[in-house]
Parts: sequence; structure tokens; C-alpha cells
Amino acid sequence: MKPADELEARYIAAHPRSREHFAARAESTPGGVAKGAYFYRPYPLTMERGAGAYLFDVDGNRYADFANHHTGQILGHGHPAVLASVRAQLQRGIAVGAPMGHEKELCEELRSRVASLERVRLCNSGTEATLHAIRLARGFTGRNRIAKFEGCYHGSHDAVEISVSPPIEAAGPAERPLPHPQALGMSAGAVADTLVLPLGDLDAADRLIGEHAADLACVLLEPRAGVLDLPADFIRGVRQSATRHRVLMIFDEIVSFRLARGGAQSVYGIEPDLTTFGKIVGGGFPVGAFGGRADIMDRYDPAAGSGIGQSGTFASHPVTVAAGLAMLRALTPAAFERLNELGDRLASGLRQALTDCPVPATALNAGSAFAIHFLPEPPRDYRSSLAADKRWTQPLFLGLLERGFFLGHTLQMCALSTPTTPEMVDALVDAVAGALRDPAVRAAATGG
Repeated sequence: MKPADELEARYIAAHPRSREHFAARAESTPGGVAKGAYFYRPYPLTMERGAGAYLFDVDGNRYADFANHHTGQILGHGHPAVLASVRAQLQRGIAVGAPMGHEKELCEELRSRVASLERVRLCNSGTEATLHAIRLARGFTGRNRIAKFEGCYHGSHDAVEISVSPPIEAAGPAERPLPHPQALGMSAGAVADTLVLPLGDLDAADRLIGEHAADLACVLLEPRAGVLDLPADFIRGVRQSATRHRVLMIFDEIVSFRLARGGAQSVYGIEPDLTTFGKIVGGGFPVGAFGGRADIMDRYDPAAGSGIGQSGTFASHPVTVAAGLAMLRALTPAAFERLNELGDRLASGLRQALTDCPVPATALNAGSAFAIHFLPEPPRDYRSSLAADKRWTQPLFLGLLERGFFLGHTLQMCALSTPTTPEMVDALVDAVAGALRDPAVRAAATGG
């Protein structure tokens, strides 16, 4: 066996039942995965259960969970308050086709936390949240085009899945990016209707917004662009630019809402016109939410006959609402403070451990979300991230699984949960250092 093949062979030997599950799924679903995010080579683990800060796979292996369902399980798995709330709701009814009262409680909980929310609507996913917010912005302004930043992901619908990770040869000049569809089958009209802005370059972004303001319904910004460390002046500057050019500002807080009780907008001291939410708002169940200024959101008032509608069979699902309300109420200011301190501790420890890596590497965090990059410095934007030596990503991911740690397989969207302990954080740092010293990991990365 070649040294480069040893790591994968060890993975296969340790996870035979996951391999069987993967092969069986391939008969009924493309690629053996029910959604694309689950796939990684040689095949994904099949989990049997989650408990607290841990996951257990079908082969009997235990992992400290540092992915936490794409950052969404901020309370970990099986939090008592969430379980109790869900059980109580199941007794009342799973879905009854009418309001059950606690929808108002969840909306009020969001409004009490986020100053910019005068009205809130609930939906089924972050993708739906951005879809409806953009449609609302278009209906309110009477304009059709939208602006988004290169490298930022806002869900899987045509309006926003533009220039998320474009090939550099098709991306255009850095100061004036060209729109590029993320996947086959997307509408050409969606590409034409999207203005792509350069992330981090406020002067260029302001210039482009000004040039196209007459046609722009909104500017969409994810304040941490996943886990990038965007300058506060840039984020505030985009808000000011949108206001100055009379374009609506939509803040995507689907990930960044785990930064603070009031989300990233409370950290940066700004109030967008509309905000989209997902992930932690649903307590582990499918969820989306969006809200903002009353004069905009009230266009959804069916009694007013405004011509803008939003619904869905499972929107505002009673079980989701019950779980989300329990999760948010458990997320006190003290909980956020502890999580963010642990995130800082982890990122600092990882940066130190990565100094011994055979290639330049670093780590950064946005509160309790974190990422590892094989770059000498944290990337500033999508284009600077392209210089990363991605050969190391999968070997490190597999090496950490061997050591009992489950991260996002790209190492780019990882997160802590409230059951995470300082000892677990320090153990992950040690595991990263140990994996990078492993000859099989090094051989898999270099082909040696």
C-alpha cells in the first residue's frame, strides 16, 4: 500500500457499517447522500444518534461534535428544554392547519432581541427566508435587480446562488466582479438581475451601488461572510451606502445570529431594513424567518391586498416553533458570552498549533463558529481564499475523525455548542497538532 493510501484505508477499516449504509443509499438517491452537504470521500459516516456535545456513528465510534449540524445545533443534541417543549407540542398537535398561539411568542422573542425587527414572518429554511425577503424588496421598491457580495452564500435559489465560488477566469476584475451561476440549470435572467459586489472593498462596492441604484431593490450582506473577519467599518459602510443610494439593505443573519443575543447587527450597531434568519431559530428543526421595518413587512398583510404573498404548508410549523422558542430562551447573554470566549480560546489555540504545520495554515472564528484555512493569514474574501493549499483539508478532516472529533468536512463551517467544555476545546487543539504530525495524513496531503 502506498503511504498516501494508508489514511483512507484506515478510515474504511474503522467504518464498515457506514460504508454499507452508503452503498445501500446509492441505489435510491444520487451519490448515496440525501443532500449534497453530506458528501465527502471516500464516503460519509452514518450517525446513529447525538447526545449533548457528542455524536455516535453506526460503527460504535464516538465523536466530539464541532460541526453541530452546519452551526445550527447551538445547544447541542437533546437539550432538555427543547425536548420537553417538543414533547408537549406533540401532545397538542403536530400540524393543525391553523395558528396555535405560540407563533406570536417566537416572533416576539425575535423582536425583543433584534432592534430592527418591527414585524416577523416564519418560513421553512434560510433559503426561503432570503427568497421571500428579496421578493418583498422587489415588490416594495418596484425594482428588479439585487446586489450581493462575491463568495457569499444565501441559500439555494436562483436569485442568490450567483458568484458563490466562481472560477477565477470567469469572475471578472476584483473591483467589478462578473455574475456567474453556481450550478447548471439556473435561469439566465437571475444572472442578469444580479449585481456582484467586491467583498471588503467599500469604495468599489459603493461605486457600483451608486451606478446601479436606480435598478436595485436591495443589497444583501452576510456580516461575517460565513466565518470571515470583515472589518466593522466595511459592514457599517455598506449600510450607509445603501441608505445614501435609497436601496434596501438585507442582513443575512442565518449563521451570524449565534454571535450575540441581538445577532451581528447588535455587535456592529446598525439596523438593516430587513433581516433573514434560520438555523438556531428552529431548535434543530427546519426553519427560516425574516423581518424588519413595518412599512415594508406590512406589504404581506393579506387584508391589504398588496399583491405580495408568503405561505407554505409547513411554514410556522408548531413543533418547529416550540423547539425554536425553547432554544432561544436558553440562549441568555451569559450563554453567548461563554460560547464566544470558548470560540476565542479555540481559535487562539489552533493558530498556535498550526504554526508547526508543514504548510502555512491559520484559524479564525466568528464568536463560536470557526474555520481552518491552509493559508499564512486568514482570507479577506473569496479570491484570497483561492490561494489555500486545499490538499490538506480532507486528510486533516479524516485524521481528526480518527482522534474522535467531527468537524465540517471542508473545515470552513464549524461551531461549538453550549455543552462544549474548555477541556474539549483544548483536546481538539491537541488533536489537530497530532493529526498534522501523522505520517499518513502528511502523505495523503502531499501524495508521498
